[in-house]
Amino acid sequence: MVGPSAAEHSRRPDVILVHDPTPYGALQVLHAMPDSELAERLLFRERPDAARLALQHRAFAKAIEGAGVSCRYVAELVGDTPAFAAACADPNLMFTRDAAVTLPWAPDVYLPGRMAEPMRRPETAVLSTALESLGLTRIEWDGPEHAYLEGGDVVPFTRSGSRCLLIGFARRTTFAAVECLRHALLPGLVDEIFAVELAPWRMNLDGGLVPLADDVVVAHTPSVVSCTHLTVTGQHRVDLFGVLRELGITVVEVPQDASWLQQACNYLCLGDRTVIGYDMCPSVLSDLRETAINVIDIAGDELVKGRGGPRCMSRPIYAPAAVTAADLSGA
Repeated sequence: MVGPSAAEHSRRPDVILVHDPTPYGALQVLHAMPDSELAERLLFRERPDAARLALQHRAFAKAIEGAGVSCRYVAELVGDTPAFAAACADPNLMFTRDAAVTLPWAPDVYLPGRMAEPMRRPETAVLSTALESLGLTRIEWDGPEHAYLEGGDVVPFTRSGSRCLLIGFARRTTFAAVECLRHALLPGLVDEIFAVELAPWRMNLDGGLVPLADDVVVAHTPSVVSCTHLTVTGQHRVDLFGVLRELGITVVEVPQDASWLQQACNYLCLGDRTVIGYDMCPSVLSDLRETAINVIDIAGDELVKGRGGPRCMSRPIYAPAAVTAADLSGA
């Protein structure tokens, strides 16, 4: 059993890993791709302007630092490794959330992702190498070939003292992976899992639902098709939003287009009701501020062309024992 401060939305990260793809020529790959193949083969909705994307990513990193959290670039940690060399031309490496999962209540370990898209699979080795360089230990999980797991689908949460994972599944993460994690993590590292079936057009859970505080969730509710509650004793269907209401949580509703085109559900949580989000949907930002959420809004009209938001572009680390003050500061 843990306290509510162990959830992703309430525990302040000690360091956040980010990656700017522009210095490595990754965006040039986008410009060499025909329009008709851009989304299918490189997963970007549009071609971003490289200079403006770099400026916006730098402002994102400064926002993290300005909130008092250390920000480290993946290349600082593993830029001289074969793993980074194999993946740095992939523009999607910018989304450092997906290739690994960290747990606020178990800061010394991480789960490697298993990416559904073949071009993104080298990213797992990059994030694994970076996390291990900071002292985290890999938790192995195994499953069938179609057991895919992306960090954008996994939200560490707490419910009445239980360590809980919200795991979305649809286009990227699969239910087979959820079942694998149930066997690998319960009851030692996790007490319960809510497997959230997403609408088939929804890419990841954090595009449609993210808890921001003990009493606030931001969501496009039609993105959730169904929910299955898994414990060591079995599984059964539940009403996810009913569960949230029982916890006294307010759901701030987001329109579908805003959730998809502006990533208006996708926020990086920094604890103490503070989040970072894009500035493109003022109505949602206003609604969140009315619930006493401190939203640090940043420009994202170029970043969003990769179909990800601030949560997607961040991998939080919660001070494992092996990480020294010098590691966290970059000294």
